[in-house]
Amino acid sequence: MANSTVSPHVSKLNIVVASLLAGHAFVSTSVEAHGYVLSPESRSYACKTGSNTNCGAVQWEPQSVEGPSGFPEYGPADGQLASAANGAFSPLDIQSPSRWSKTDMTAGWNKLTWQFTANHVTRNWRYYLTRQDWDQHQALSRASFDLAPFCVVDGGMVQPAKLVTHDCYVPEGRGGYHVILALWEVGDTSNSFYNAIDVNLGSDPAEPQEWRDVGDINPSLDLKPGDKVMTRVFDAHGEQTAKQTLITISDATQGNKQNWPFLLASAINSQQVQLSAGQKNTAGDIVPVYGKNDIFTLIDSDIETVEIGFQLAPAPDNQLEVSSLTQDVQIIDAKAQVRFDVTTNTEMQVSGYLFSHDGTAAGFVEQAVNNTSASFLLDVINPKVGHYHLQVKGEPRQGDIIQQNFDVFLKDKQPEPEADFVFPQGLQDYVAGTTVLQPKTGKIYQCKPFPYSGYCRQWTTAATAFEPGVGTSWTMAWTEL
Repeated sequence: MANSTVSPHVSKLNIVVASLLAGHAFVSTSVEAHGYVLSPESRSYACKTGSNTNCGAVQWEPQSVEGPSGFPEYGPADGQLASAANGAFSPLDIQSPSRWSKTDMTAGWNKLTWQFTANHVTRNWRYYLTRQDWDQHQALSRASFDLAPFCVVDGGMVQPAKLVTHDCYVPEGRGGYHVILALWEVGDTSNSFYNAIDVNLGSDPAEPQEWRDVGDINPSLDLKPGDKVMTRVFDAHGEQTAKQTLITISDATQGNKQNWPFLLASAINSQQVQLSAGQKNTAGDIVPVYGKNDIFTLIDSDIETVEIGFQLAPAPDNQLEVSSLTQDVQIIDAKAQVRFDVTTNTEMQVSGYLFSHDGTAAGFVEQAVNNTSASFLLDVINPKVGHYHLQVKGEPRQGDIIQQNFDVFLKDKQPEPEADFVFPQGLQDYVAGTTVLQPKTGKIYQCKPFPYSGYCRQWTTAATAFEPGVGTSWTMAWTEL
């Protein structure tokens, strides 16, 4: 299809009338037409290429941002224009000065290219530009845009080629961050495709740009205290270490993936002459922002690219120990409990997961353990005789998750051996020769003669060293029968 350009002065009324007339000539059907703006990269396509991150489902189907036609009178609601009111693509509606990657563009004639994966007959393409004073912190709405399209291309109700380029005149007198809302109104459905395009707009097309984009600072991961992040600057001869900028993370707040890019960009701006980092504001100035920052170099510099490198501090020596776990657990009155103790050398959120032999979830328990020991009691769901897996997982504030796995066997209740007491019942009556049944092991223990018999009564929930069968010093007080 030959490119055709309609004057930016075409009235909005003519567009609406044309759409209504076309609507009477064609009955809407459920035809899957799909496409996106390839160049300059639309917000959705930049999610596919990786220029934008944390986008959700649209990174796999940028061609599917489809919603009801009729903008600006009808169409998606304010706050949902970027996603076309499609809930699956709602992350596209998040708006801030630094959330999305941007393409440098100057006012005047520009080429905008659509890629179609299903190129159905077309009514028209329309392009809208944000106002100079639009609120960059609010989700895109009709109030964000000049509602007279700056470019309209008639589709002629014919099927376009798979790749179509439009020559459009972008208005002068605006600068800095702007959004172009590109609409493709297909001719055989009642829907349109909505593409937000994030651009850094130069106010004068004849004015040479002082800076050119040579890299990105992406909020790719959280860093921990002691980690280092730095620029790696390359020219035609290789890496120029003298132009490196490096910062060291001092605490978790600095290490947040939205914070350290701001700190690195600020350090670049204070230390380097040929480099500047941040996002261009409405005045065209490059200022550091939280989240994604671009890296620019002077237009006449020999710097070709800037990459980001990391030196991650060694992971802390986190330790987690599981003890007092009885592998053979009795089912009593259709109930069973798995008991174990956990000791850590740092603050961790410790979880215990129980699975039956076939992988069915059979129980869960969780609590915080901070450089101490804690007892866990896990109730088994619908206990049945057989083999189970116990997974104990510790999640420290810093460092990798620790995971340990154990076998547990559920058995029917066996006849209880005769004993004087079931531990710890009757604790103060324990004397030499007293026998107790330990529920944790199912075994009977006898209190040793004097002078060891005094240890038999030395037990509390916080001091378990002499607990029969399981305490760290139980053999000093008891004999297993």
